[in-house]
Amino acid sequence: MIVRRAVLAVLLAALGVGASAGPARATPPPARPHVPVYAYFYQWFDPGSWDRAKQDYPLAGRYSSDDPHVLRDQVTAARGAGIDGFLTSWKSTPNLNRRLTLLLQVAHDEKLDIGVVYEALDFQRKPLPIATVRADLLYLVRRWGSDLRSSYYHRPVIVWTGTDQYPVADVAAVRAALGSSAYLLAASKSVAGYQRVAAHVDGEAYYWSSANPRSASTRQRLVDMGAAVHRDRGLWIAPAAGGFDGTTLGHSRVIDRRDGRTLVRSLDNAYASRPDAVGVISWNEWSENTYIEPGRRYGGEELDVLRSYLAARTGASPSSSPPLSAPPATSAPHGTWTGLKAVLLLTVVVAVGLVVLTLRASDRGRRDARDIGVHRHQADRKLDRIH
Repeated sequence: MIVRRAVLAVLLAALGVGASAGPARATPPPARPHVPVYAYFYQWFDPGSWDRAKQDYPLAGRYSSDDPHVLRDQVTAARGAGIDGFLTSWKSTPNLNRRLTLLLQVAHDEKLDIGVVYEALDFQRKPLPIATVRADLLYLVRRWGSDLRSSYYHRPVIVWTGTDQYPVADVAAVRAALGSSAYLLAASKSVAGYQRVAAHVDGEAYYWSSANPRSASTRQRLVDMGAAVHRDRGLWIAPAAGGFDGTTLGHSRVIDRRDGRTLVRSLDNAYASRPDAVGVISWNEWSENTYIEPGRRYGGEELDVLRSYLAARTGASPSSSPPLSAPPATSAPHGTWTGLKAVLLLTVVVAVGLVVLTLRASDRGRRDARDIGVHRHQADRKLDRIH
């Protein structure tokens, strides 16, 4: 009986049912699934780049994107702020190929994911020939595909800028060439733009650097875009920017940082759209002044704001954001533990069943032995009477 009670207790514990009649305890709320946070990253900087259209400069100085020491500091700072990866701007040139290789080496050491934003528009914002696009993207996955495999998506993530300017047939041709070797995301500017190519892409990464996050229409636009992508079971990377000032580039629009409050509101809007990932605009776009990299004017203000915001979402301490050792796949953010729990429960049930069967067999054995003993005793008494 004692053994059976112990078996019952094990089974109840596996089922999560209390064997005693004590007071019920409140069940803690489930942790929110981790939504990866990426920052758009640029590797086009040479010493001369800092002489054009800049209002501020990084604390790291007027660096070159070839400097491995600066690159390592950037990756380490991003990781410490809770950023899971960079989405780095790229197209196939000798400089950018060399720098992508360097970035992947440093990022691997720091466990930072790297995705690629393919720059399909030239300096005049005109689309590159589709043959160039196809050749570049095939080169990308063949040369760096294994290094670009995301911890979250397990395939390279490629954002194709300028998809709105290419015929659907061109997008379909590139999709067919890549096959399943990468996630190919559009970078459309509207729901209609995304839907135009939705059948040939794996989702959408909306780059919206100049949005006013305090506008209700901004939030609704992201929610609508996220809903459209998810209807197609696509991957949705929602944008969040900390401010914008493109006046040195000829733009008139300025979105003030408001001491970090703009970034907070932008993040709120991004998460409201139920993203599969958030794309922070940007790590180091110093001409449009969307950078969160520490600079002379704002110091590390945006990094501190981002670190605190992400810590508040996860319940972690704002002072530290350790790397994730085993991030969940986005295709089943809630299903992994549920499946393991089901397997564990089945294993326990089978084990309990075997124990019960063993105990029953043991009981039968003892009863049989007792019956045999009784019969032998009765037989002995009969023999005694005969003799």
